[in-house]
Amino acid sequence: MFKDWNGNQIDEKILDWAQFCLYESYSLARLQSENEDPNLGEFIYNNYIRLMKEKLDPNFFEKSENLNLINSIYQWNFKWECMYNGCASMFEMSLNNFSKYQKLEGCQIIEFKKGYQSLFDTLIEKHKEKCSQRINLNYELRNILVCQKLLNFKLDGCRHCEYSHNENKIVLLFSNETAVICDRVVCTMSLGYLKENIDDLFVPNLIICEEKKKSVKRMGFGTVNKIILIYDKPFWNKNLEDIYPIWPTESTEKMYESLKHDNFDLESRWSEDICTICPTFNQKNALIAWIAGNHYHERLTNEQVKVECTKILKKFLGRDDIPQPVDIKRSNWNSNKFFKGSYSYYAYGTSSNDIQRIAEPIKIKNKTLIHFAGEATHESFYSTVHGAYLTGIREANRIISETNKSS
Repeated sequence: MFKDWNGNQIDEKILDWAQFCLYESYSLARLQSENEDPNLGEFIYNNYIRLMKEKLDPNFFEKSENLNLINSIYQWNFKWECMYNGCASMFEMSLNNFSKYQKLEGCQIIEFKKGYQSLFDTLIEKHKEKCSQRINLNYELRNILVCQKLLNFKLDGCRHCEYSHNENKIVLLFSNETAVICDRVVCTMSLGYLKENIDDLFVPNLIICEEKKKSVKRMGFGTVNKIILIYDKPFWNKNLEDIYPIWPTESTEKMYESLKHDNFDLESRWSEDICTICPTFNQKNALIAWIAGNHYHERLTNEQVKVECTKILKKFLGRDDIPQPVDIKRSNWNSNKFFKGSYSYYAYGTSSNDIQRIAEPIKIKNKTLIHFAGEATHESFYSTVHGAYLTGIREANRIISETNKSS
């Protein structure tokens, strides 16, 4: 249900036309040629307004409050798409590459009763002995070392040779000074981690070509967080629909400032980027707030987040009797140094083959040494769990194929 700041339902006729025009605008975005690449946010807004003016009475737009309502709906959609696409801002998304993402057929919402942890628990239980032998937790990777003898020229001091005299092996060096010798490495770290560490992680760094580095830096990596509000008992009835907060706008200029976070006090307004608060399937006493576009709340205490989320619920539901949650659980993807965000996306200015380049293994003298997998290496299912899974299968098959050929 779409609610305004006073807890009132948005006019259904206006809302229906707005959603239709937004849908049409996104359809147009998927048809754009590679000869033009404005950012996605401005393209959608310009077409949305054009289509709304075609559908509604021309006199409708003469009243500033009507235009502000139309802008408020777009503002909500902008935040929803940031959450859906895993980006900080649609103004940072590439229009040219928008159509590259493909939706997987079937149900789009799968909720594990006890979260993703239950999936891992099941796999570990099934393969307990192998997991205990092969999986080492709490090892922080510092460097991936390749022997300089494999390169066409030699640099001063080969760090690889301090741990292994076999030039065909790779050395994984961990922060506790543990070294692991291996034949190949499959890198599945997040794109956010790779962006921050690509210049130091691989030694010598010359094994990473400049084109791969540029692709890593061009691709976008945004932050989407969940704030789970837990109550003693539900204060809502069992038929509660997802809540879509429609924040007011004073003008088109102010809307753009809000969406770009210009003249925008994040400390007091971070919660305006919450695009929905919804009930869960399996936890009847919990609500989930989804937020993208800023991660300021990651630095706040649980109590501060509780207070702000309660204020929003009271405003948009038009009720003063809503209690504070007894507890909250929340993700903090951006401040986690091993992730630095949540999902990848084609940022404004990216090349159409950037994902392909990031996924390309590193070969030296026709020998594949380092593989890359993870959601950011799938050309059409990027930003998804199934995309990450499929790239793991892809690289496993590559290793099997190359091993069979060499044996």
